[in-house]
Amino acid sequence: MSRKFLGLIAVLFICIGVLAFNTYYKKEGLAKNGVQTSAVITKITTNKLDSDIGLDIDNFHVTYEYEVNGKSYQKIQEIVRQEHDLYFEKPGKVGDSLKIVYDSEKPTNSRIEKIKE
Repeated sequence: MSRKFLGLIAVLFICIGVLAFNTYYKKEGLAKNGVQTSAVITKITTNKLDSDIGLDIDNFHVTYEYEVNGKSYQKIQEIVRQEHDLYFEKPGKVGDSLKIVYDSEKPTNSRIEKIKE
């Protein structure tokens, strides 16, 4: 194997490690410092991708806005169509309110609360 290829593999593993750590860090922050509040849906989009092998991707991208200590924050969360009912009782629309959890120490870190497990 060439040195360039090995270098590329090393960089790939480093990137995966950083991404995994970031995801873990955000989840831990919400678990430790999570505060529940209401947010308002400001935009909903979908992406539907059909593949040649029969595996279709159909996701919702929900943009929501919430306020912490007088400051507004906006976040986009992707929800897989198969999990829609875990988050919403009926199809969500712009202007609807939903429950979220945000990290009190880093309010930009938030996620939509599931209504069912």
